[in-house]
Amino acid sequence: MRPIVFKTAALALALGLGTACGTAGAWGRGGYYHHHGGGFVIGAAVGLAAAGTFMALSEPTYVYPAPFYGPPPVVYAPPAYYPPPVVYSTPPVVVAPPQPQVASNDVIAYPLHNQSAAQQAGDRAACERWASNQSGYDPAQASQWTTGAQTSSYSRAIGACMKGRGYSIN
Repeated sequence: MRPIVFKTAALALALGLGTACGTAGAWGRGGYYHHHGGGFVIGAAVGLAAAGTFMALSEPTYVYPAPFYGPPPVVYAPPAYYPPPVVYSTPPVVVAPPQPQVASNDVIAYPLHNQSAAQQAGDRAACERWASNQSGYDPAQASQWTTGAQTSSYSRAIGACMKGRGYSIN
C-alpha cells in the first residue's frame, strides 16, 4: 500500500474511533443529547492526537514531479564576436589621371628636295589615306568616342609616310 493511502486510512480510522467514543459517551448518560456532544469533542481530540503521532513517527514521503521529455528551452546568447561599429568618413579625394593628349592631325612637313606645292599636296593626301588605313582613324569621321591612341597612331603614320617621301618632320 502506498504511504499516502496508508496515512489517509489511519486518519480516517482515528476520526472514526473518536466519533465512536464521543457518541458512546453521549448515549451512555441517560438520554439523547444530554451532554451536548462533550464526549464527541474529547474522543475526536484523542483520535486526532493519535493520528498526528502516527503521522509524525512514520517515514516522510517525497513527491517528485513527473519527468519532462522534451526539447531543452531555447536560450538566445549574444554572438561571441561583436564587429566594430562602422564609422563612415569622407571618401578620399581621387584625382583622375591626366587624359592623354590627343595628337594633332596636323603633321608639319618641310620639303627637303624642293618639292612643288602641287607635289606636297598630292603627297599629303596619299599619306593621309595610308595613315587612315594603318591606324583605323579617319579625321573626317571623328566622334566623341575617338581615343588619343587612335589619333596618335594616325599622326605617327602620316609622319612616317611623309618622311619616306623626302620631307622633314618636326
